[in-house]
Amino acid sequence: MSRSTFPQKIDSFTELFDLPADKVAAALELQKLKQKTTLNNDEQNKISALSAQLQDYMITPETMNKLQDAIVEIETFFDGNVRQYILSKQKEWDTYVNDFTDVGEWSANGKYKRQNIIHYNGNLWFCIKDVVADSNHTPDKDPDHYRQTAFKGDKGDIGLNAIYKGEWAGSVNYKTGDAVSVRLGEPWKPVDMVFIAKKDNKGQMPSVDNSSEYWFPWNYLMVGTYDFETNHTPIHPDIHYIQIVE
Repeated sequence: MSRSTFPQKIDSFTELFDLPADKVAAALELQKLKQKTTLNNDEQNKISALSAQLQDYMITPETMNKLQDAIVEIETFFDGNVRQYILSKQKEWDTYVNDFTDVGEWSANGKYKRQNIIHYNGNLWFCIKDVVADSNHTPDKDPDHYRQTAFKGDKGDIGLNAIYKGEWAGSVNYKTGDAVSVRLGEPWKPVDMVFIAKKDNKGQMPSVDNSSEYWFPWNYLMVGTYDFETNHTPIHPDIHYIQIVE
């Protein structure tokens, strides 16, 4: 039978202390009596009295047995209750997470489950409950079954995401995103401006003088000795120019 009362209630244990000097003689007497193989009634009573007197200063087999029983009860409780609860919740969570499925474009003939992820009109929608779709209840008109989770953003500038095509040439067919350089002579030395194609084109030379519907500058900073203001030369509105004064 377990000496522990857990989990019905929390076990209590006697607080123990170091043996004080005035108890050393009693402890030695008790130790001497415990070493005897036979005891008379007076000696047995003396052991009981000394044990009661020294109970706050010694660990007995009963104390250790109760502690061990308490540990076993805690382990048993954890294994049978806490562990099983965690495992059941983990299984529940795994099912919940696995239901987050991207099912692609929304269809008027589709059958969607709770937590399905749907694409509609370029935006992302989340199914909040099971639904059989129809053309009269599109995601944007059925808040009982769908929630919009992501919005289609504005189209950004084209990045430098293609192979560099070298110096611009009028005979080359350029694709959207292609990068070229325009090399300018004196007094722009040494300047290579890199431009990126906004759309497919041929024979449309990028220019540092003004903006173009076909190209935009990759680097918006240019350095040189040329004096735009004195020479009344226009400059691309997006380019920042630093003039070197010699």
